Amino acid sequence: MPTISKLIAGASAALVMLPALGATVNPRIPAGLGGYFAQPHAGGLFSSAGPKPPQAPWRTPAMLAQAAPTNQWYSSVMFTRWSEPLFAFPVSYQAVASGWEVGVPTQSIHSAADGFREVVWPHHADLTVRPDFKPESALLAGHGDWSVTVSMPGQGHKFLATAVQGSPFSYYQTDGKDVTLELAAAAQQHTDMSGRAGEVFTVNGQPWAVYGPEGGHVEWVSATELKLDLPPGKGYFSIAALPDTNATTLQQFARHAYAFVTDTRVHWHYDQAASQVDTDYTYTTQPMQGGQQVPLVGLLPNLWWGQHIPGLSQQGYASVRGRVRLLAANHFQTRLNYEGIVPYWPALAANAGGSRVDALLGGDVAKMSSAFGTQSQGTYWIGKGLGRAAQLMNIGEVQGRTGDAKALEEMIKRHFRRFFSGTNANSYFVVDRSLGTTVGYPSEYGSVSHMNDHHFHYGYWILAAAQLALRDPHWADKDQWGSMVDLLVDDIATDHHGLASYPFLRNFDPYEGHSWASGDAMMADGNNQESSSEAVNAWAGLIFWGAATGDTRLRDLGIYLYTTEVHSIDMYWFDLHHVVFAPAYRRGLAAQVFGDKYSYNTWWTQNPREVQGINLLPLTTASTYLGRDPRYVESFFDNMKTMSERYAKAGMSDGTPSDIWQDVFAEYRALADPAQAMADWNSQGSTEDGDSRTHAYYWIRSMQAMGRPDFDIHADTPLYAVFKTPAGVVTHLACNPGAQPLQVHFSDGASLVVAPHDLGVARSQTGTGSAQ
Repeated sequence: MPTISKLIAGASAALVMLPALGATVNPRIPAGLGGYFAQPHAGGLFSSAGPKPPQAPWRTPAMLAQAAPTNQWYSSVMFTRWSEPLFAFPVSYQAVASGWEVGVPTQSIHSAADGFREVVWPHHADLTVRPDFKPESALLAGHGDWSVTVSMPGQGHKFLATAVQGSPFSYYQTDGKDVTLELAAAAQQHTDMSGRAGEVFTVNGQPWAVYGPEGGHVEWVSATELKLDLPPGKGYFSIAALPDTNATTLQQFARHAYAFVTDTRVHWHYDQAASQVDTDYTYTTQPMQGGQQVPLVGLLPNLWWGQHIPGLSQQGYASVRGRVRLLAANHFQTRLNYEGIVPYWPALAANAGGSRVDALLGGDVAKMSSAFGTQSQGTYWIGKGLGRAAQLMNIGEVQGRTGDAKALEEMIKRHFRRFFSGTNANSYFVVDRSLGTTVGYPSEYGSVSHMNDHHFHYGYWILAAAQLALRDPHWADKDQWGSMVDLLVDDIATDHHGLASYPFLRNFDPYEGHSWASGDAMMADGNNQESSSEAVNAWAGLIFWGAATGDTRLRDLGIYLYTTEVHSIDMYWFDLHHVVFAPAYRRGLAAQVFGDKYSYNTWWTQNPREVQGINLLPLTTASTYLGRDPRYVESFFDNMKTMSERYAKAGMSDGTPSDIWQDVFAEYRALADPAQAMADWNSQGSTEDGDSRTHAYYWIRSMQAMGRPDFDIHADTPLYAVFKTPAGVVTHLACNPGAQPLQVHFSDGASLVVAPHDLGVARSQTGTGSAQ
C-alpha cells in the first residue's frame, strides 16, 4: 500500500491535493511546464476551499455566450436584478423596479477634520422612463467600448435603453404602445420641436428634450408626468440633457436626435518613428428617422485637452471629470506622445554611489526570501515580492554582482513555479470559463469573489516575468512558462471583442482613458480606482513582456494603455492642467477616483502619507512619468506636510511608523530634486514592502547622475528613456531585447547602436552623441 507521501508526490501528474472523502477530483490542465484548474479546490486534508468567481446572471443569452465585461462603469447591471448608478457623464442612469432613471448630477463636497474630503456628483433621477408594462429585471443586452444597452423585459414585452459615455443623448426602443416619463419635480414646459412628437421641458433647473417618432404624440398628464404615444412599428425615442434652451441649441439637438448610437469602438496605432499613439474613436449609428446618421456626443477633458479636433464646440456641461464639450461626429482621433521606458538603468560608478549599492545589496538579497507575502500569500503580496526581487536582480546585474543577480533570478523563478506548476494545493490559478477569467489562489481583496484589482495583482507578475524573459528568453517559451504568463496577460489585456474566454480590455475604460478596479461595481458611487500607479505598472509589464517575447501586437497594446492611462492620471488624479478639481477641493491630488467622485482618502487609512503615496508605488524605471512637472512634485510635498499636520492635530493615527514609505517619497522627489531626495532618505528608516534600501539608494543616485527625465526628446524604438542634468548633459538610453544589433535615432540628433540583449547609453552636452 503506498504511503501518504508517495500519494502526494504522485499527485502532480493529475491532482494537486488529496480530496476530502466524497469530493470531486479537480484535474490539472497543462499549459507548457505549468498547469491550471477549471475550478478552485474543494478542500481536503492539506488545503482549504477557495472562493469562486461571482455569477453574472443578469445578461441576455447573447451576452451569456461571451465573457462577462467586469470592471467597467456599467458592470453592476450583470450582478444584480436592477443596477447600481451608471455614470456616463454628463448624464447618469440607474435601472430600478419602476423603470430607467435619468439625471444630470450636480456637485457636493464632503469633509472631515482629519483631512478627508471628497467632491461628489451623485446620481439622482430628474426623470424616470417607464414602459407600459412592469419590467421583471434589468439585463446586460450589449455593449460597445464606451456604450451599453440594457434590456428591461416583462410580460413578454421588450424595453431597451442605450447609454453612451460623454453623450447627452440616451436611446430607447420598445414594443409597447407608449412610455411615461415621471419627473422629479413640476416641469417648466417649453415649445415643441417643429411639429415632431417631442417636447422640451426643465426639471429642477435642468433642461431636457424627448424626441419621439414621426406620428407619435406627447401628452402632459400632469406637471410631473409626460406620456409619449408610439405608433405601430415605431417604438423608438431618444432623450437628451440640454445645455440650455436657446433656439440654436434646440435646432442643433433636433438635427442629431434620431442618429441612434448602436456601437462604439476604439482603435489605436503606435507610430514608432514618431513615438506617438494615435487613437481613433468611432460611433456606429442607425438612422431612425430623417436620414440622420451623425450623433451629437461629448468629449471629456482627457480627450480634448491638448488636441486639435475639428468641429469641437466650447458648448457643453460641467461634470466630475471637468468640462464635457460637444462634438457632432461619427469619429474623432487623439494623438499622444509616448515618452519611452526602459526595463532597467545603467550601472553607477563606484565613486557615484556604486560602492554603497554593493554594500546594501548583500543585505537586501539575504532578506529577500522573507519578503514574499509580507502580509498575505495571495497574488497581490506575492506579486509585490516578485517586483521587489526583480528590481534588485537588475541592479545586481548592471553593478556586476552576478552571483546576487543569479540568486534573485532563481528565487523569482521558484515563486513562479510554486503558483504556475499546478502542484501546490494552496497556491495555484484557475481559468473560469463561466465568467471568463483567470483567478489566483489564495485570493486577496476580493480578487476572486468580486473580481477586484486583477491589473494591480497581475501587473507585478507580468513585469517580473518580463524581466526574467529579458535575461532568459527560453524561460518565456510557450512550452516552458510563457503559456502561464499569457493567462494573466489575457485576463487583463485581451484586445479582441466578443470572446467567450476573456472580455475586451477587462479593466480599461477607453473613453475616460484609465482603469477601473472593482469587478462588480456594486456601489452607489459607481466603479473606482485608487492606485493609478499600479495600473501603470501593469501596462509597463505588457510592454516589456511583448518586447521580450517578440509579440509586437502586445507590446503596442501596452504602449497604448500606458500612454493613455498616464495622460488621464495627469488629468484626473493630479489635475496637472487645472481643468478638473473644484476650487473648494483644496487637495493636491485625488487619491481615489470613482464614477461620481474624487477623494482624498484610501480604503484603509486617512494617513496623508499613505493617501498620497498609494498613487506613486511601485517606483520602477517605468515611473518616470511622475516627474513630468517638477513644480507639481514640490507642491505634492507641501500638501502632504499641511495635511499631515491637520491629521495629527485631529488626534488621528493608524499605528504605522511616522516615516512610513519614506523611501517611496524620496525616490519620487528625486525626479525633481535629487539632492533634496538624498537628504530626505534615511537608510535606517521605513521601507515600503515592495521596495528595498538598495533600490531607493540606487534610484536617487541614478537621478543625480542622469538628471531629470526629459520628455521633449523621443526615439524610434519602444524601449528608450532620456534624462538631462542641470548642466545640460543628456543621457540617452535604449534597450535592445532582440538577437540582432539595433540602430536607434533620437529626435535631438543623437544615435547609438545597441548590442543584442543589452542597454545602450549615449551621453552628450549638445544633444548629439554616440554609444558608450
